[in-house]
Amino acid sequence: MNCFATYEECSSSEGEFEEEAVGSRMCKVPYDDGNTACRAYCACGKTLKRVAKLPDHAALLACSSTSECNRCDDVILAGELHFRCSQCDETRVCKNCGPGVYIGSTFDFFDKATGEMAMQDVPSKVLHYRKSRQAGRAAKKTRGVAIGSERTDAMALKAAEQVVENACGLMKEVHDDEEDISDNDWFHEDTLLRLLGASSRAEAMETSKLLIVGATRIFAAGPTLQEVKAPCKIFGDTHGQLRDVLLLFGCFGFPGTVDCPVVVFNGDLVDRGAHQVELLMMIFALKIAMPDKVFINRGNHEDAHMNLKYGFHKSVIQAMGPEQGPAIFEMIGNAFSYLPLATRINDKILVVHGGIGDGKWNVHDLREVKRPLHHPDLQKDSNHWIWNLLWSDPIEDDEGSSSSGVFGVHSSPRGKMACKFGWNVTQ
Repeated sequence: MNCFATYEECSSSEGEFEEEAVGSRMCKVPYDDGNTACRAYCACGKTLKRVAKLPDHAALLACSSTSECNRCDDVILAGELHFRCSQCDETRVCKNCGPGVYIGSTFDFFDKATGEMAMQDVPSKVLHYRKSRQAGRAAKKTRGVAIGSERTDAMALKAAEQVVENACGLMKEVHDDEEDISDNDWFHEDTLLRLLGASSRAEAMETSKLLIVGATRIFAAGPTLQEVKAPCKIFGDTHGQLRDVLLLFGCFGFPGTVDCPVVVFNGDLVDRGAHQVELLMMIFALKIAMPDKVFINRGNHEDAHMNLKYGFHKSVIQAMGPEQGPAIFEMIGNAFSYLPLATRINDKILVVHGGIGDGKWNVHDLREVKRPLHHPDLQKDSNHWIWNLLWSDPIEDDEGSSSSGVFGVHSSPRGKMACKFGWNVTQ
């Protein structure tokens, strides 16, 4: 069964040794009109009955034989709690494989595409487990739902490695091109397909989903403050300019090579540029293929609110189509919400997309930030300093009309939550 609602205890006396001493635990499925109906658990379509655990002496008298679980082939001991079908006499289900799962269909969900989940605790009255078996299964499953996905990770890695290889080929083409043009004028209709190694839009969408899921899982599992060792190169505000980034790779080294052993992409990967989807998929692929050599900071444009205003949403819809585009855009927004906020190089150089704001925070505060962080989360009063990690700007020495204007914290034209800070705040 995909989903169970509340289980209801239908009988009582487990202590009495009678033939009818069974309690049926039925899955009640609620409907909008207030009525409920049983959801079958047995393959035949009938509800399983919970056979009570009988007292030892009664078990010896009447239940001395053992049986086998039809689901896991484990032995069901004499008198041990298990489940039987009300119709199929041969059906025996052990207590670990029976309906011991509680999932409130209104509140619980598990999104296989993004790995996002929200699960309620299992009520003790419906939790049955056999300790020896549960210990071996706990790491792999939670109430019957597979949390880890090694197959998905392997598929994402394979796709990422192919994209990285294709990106190297594109880099060489761009670097060897004698004509220098702007990224907006560099247009090839099949650039996304070539980069992803896809023969159709449908195939490109599936590869993109794998890359988004793979990258999201890495971001969610990683720290908010990334620690990096020099030498490394930092690229900022790439804004969907794929050709320009490929030119930089050609001049300063492709990520993971001797010339560019470690790279930090310092936010604002999308919006405005002509190849936003292509660039983002390439950077996600680089992160999946080389997670210890490629690092990404979040910028103020890694935000669905900004993407709706400055072009990335439109680019995703154009690339993926009106049917699948919105769902993929939402997946990317979820990935953005898990992005790290900063990178520290050699314990000395702090790299953030915006600035330090009023400076009234420390590295420990940064490490303790909980993700995901969506737009409303960033705008909370308690997260004002996080907002400025993405939005604040340093004041240039010659910006103020007098020396006093260079110091301290000042309002910013970027909005009421953002600020500008002088060099003394940095000190």
